[in-house]
Amino acid sequence: MAKFSFLFALLAVNVVSGAVVRRQAAGTQFITGPCKSDADCASGCCGFKSGKCAGAVVALERDGGCGFGNPTPNDDAARKLRGQPPRAPGDVFTPPGGAAPPTGGANNGTTDTGTNNGGAGGAAGSGKAPGTQFITGACANDGECASGCCGFRSGKCAGAIVAQERDGGCGFGNTTPNDDAARKLRGQAPATPATPPPPPANNGATTGAATGAAAGSGKPAGTQFITGSCANDGECASGCCGFKSGKCAGAIIAQERDGGCGFGNSTPNDDAARKLRGQA
Repeated sequence: MAKFSFLFALLAVNVVSGAVVRRQAAGTQFITGPCKSDADCASGCCGFKSGKCAGAVVALERDGGCGFGNPTPNDDAARKLRGQPPRAPGDVFTPPGGAAPPTGGANNGTTDTGTNNGGAGGAAGSGKAPGTQFITGACANDGECASGCCGFRSGKCAGAIVAQERDGGCGFGNTTPNDDAARKLRGQAPATPATPPPPPANNGATTGAATGAAAGSGKPAGTQFITGSCANDGECASGCCGFKSGKCAGAIIAQERDGGCGFGNSTPNDDAARKLRGQA
């Protein structure tokens, strides 16, 4: 009887162990992989609303921050990526716009009243209440979007930073695009009238100068836009040629998705990202 009980217990353990889905080792999950905490992700960010690993900066727009499984979101990975110190005790992160932690909706965590569109109010409205349209929703100006950004080319609400790459900026309905919402998200001062808006399809880093000694491909300096093939940083309007891909990329996003900028060089760099942040 004792022998039978032992064999039954052993069988039960094997069945249970076979049914359990083991968690991924800490820090091994890549972007879009399921996660239970920030520590599971290689990016250090488990989307607060989605429970999927996300880019540290992009998550602040699309997911209300990082920290899935915690009662409130955080921007710890983004601060580390920007070279900022950890938050002091009591210094609690709140989503862009100073709103309470998001609870749903396809937005980027900003739930203000749309007053952060930095001068886009001159565009005719569509009758939608200010700040009520979420990402991909149709809009006539920045003020209608919860993100404070109406894609300059698409006329759809977009994430403040992502729009700089994908949509040429914010400000649909105006004569020129702007990066007002992105500047507010980064904690930067509003652009002065003398500061020209970023050119379409880049993220505001317009160095146009090669950052390394890699041979060129014959393309004029600074003429290639995001996803265009490149031989070095100088060929890209964003100042960043993805280190692994050899394609022009957003200066900050490339640090997460491409190992940095500097295709053709022996090591990657973050030169365009530093310039974008105003760092030396």
